[in-house]
Amino acid sequence: MVPRAGVRSHLSSIRPNIHLISKRTVKTPTIDWTPMKSTTSDIRLKSEQAKTPILRKFFLGLMIAMPVISFFLGCWQVKRLNWKVDLIAKCEDLLAAPPLEKLPPNIDPEVIKDFEFRRFKVKGHFDYSQEMFLGPRMRNSVLGYLVITPFIRSDGGDPILVERGWISKDKVIPETRSKGYLSHLALPQGEVEIHALFRVMPKRSNLQYEHTPGDKLFYIPDVEAMAKQSGSLPIYSQVIYSLKDHPDWKGPEQVNDDKKSVWQKLAGKIKPKSEKSNEVSTLLGNESDDDQTLQYQEFEFIDQGVPVGAVPKVNFTNNHLQYLVTWFGLSFASTGLLIYSFWKNRQFSSADKIIAAKRKDMHKKF
Repeated sequence: MVPRAGVRSHLSSIRPNIHLISKRTVKTPTIDWTPMKSTTSDIRLKSEQAKTPILRKFFLGLMIAMPVISFFLGCWQVKRLNWKVDLIAKCEDLLAAPPLEKLPPNIDPEVIKDFEFRRFKVKGHFDYSQEMFLGPRMRNSVLGYLVITPFIRSDGGDPILVERGWISKDKVIPETRSKGYLSHLALPQGEVEIHALFRVMPKRSNLQYEHTPGDKLFYIPDVEAMAKQSGSLPIYSQVIYSLKDHPDWKGPEQVNDDKKSVWQKLAGKIKPKSEKSNEVSTLLGNESDDDQTLQYQEFEFIDQGVPVGAVPKVNFTNNHLQYLVTWFGLSFASTGLLIYSFWKNRQFSSADKIIAAKRKDMHKKF
């Protein structure tokens, strides 16, 4: 057993010298060290990404191309916007212009695009043997079709295609429209004067079905096929919406009445429709055609099979401003992401190089 005095002398001998510790033998610089930033990514992930440099370059190319392509698409939409605004303004001016009182006998179909929505008046008669239907079309939740009939002009020239308006499905057969108090409006006979406007319909695309020759039903407004089938010019027009009566027009029943003997007409047993309309107007105390009380209601037209014409308005859609904002917004957003990606790779590229060097050194040692 070691004596207590010996233990104390032993501990005093291994006690460090305070004077030796206080003296500094190494001087360190008093500058601040710049901390090294390292990535939080996994080394294995980096190594896997390094194995597919082509794929990474492909996505990098897409990131670079996206801002450029979307910017040029935005510039293109600016041109399209200006073009559409000018087109709508031009069509509105043509629609507001006074109607043409007479059409030339020879009309070039190629110039109709410069007269779209231009109103005109023309005299002639309808060729009901070549009547065609476009549809189906819904109107106020009722199924129906658009009636397209060749119009033979009185002043000569080839017939033109006239969209008379919408009728319900139950009135497609002409016999259902030949009787009634509005038969002179549903199937006018003889020479009449119509008020219509020119339209340019979209051409059939390669993805749409071709029309079956001889079929009276068309699913798309294929003007070329309609003109070829009916022997008309490829000129499409629409009768303007109107609920007014035309007392001078004659229906199928009135035409049959006109064929009766002269002595029955002289006896006053049959009165022409124009006389009946004048009597009604006299009783109402107003013979003006502009009187709203002398107009029919739209439900009467539908019930009697009278085609409901098109409302004269420019209905072009103009969404180019939305497309413009979308493409420019995509360009700016993709540009910001691309700049951020470059900045992030440059910020942490030094740490990636150090890690790669250490891994290379470890492979050499082991």
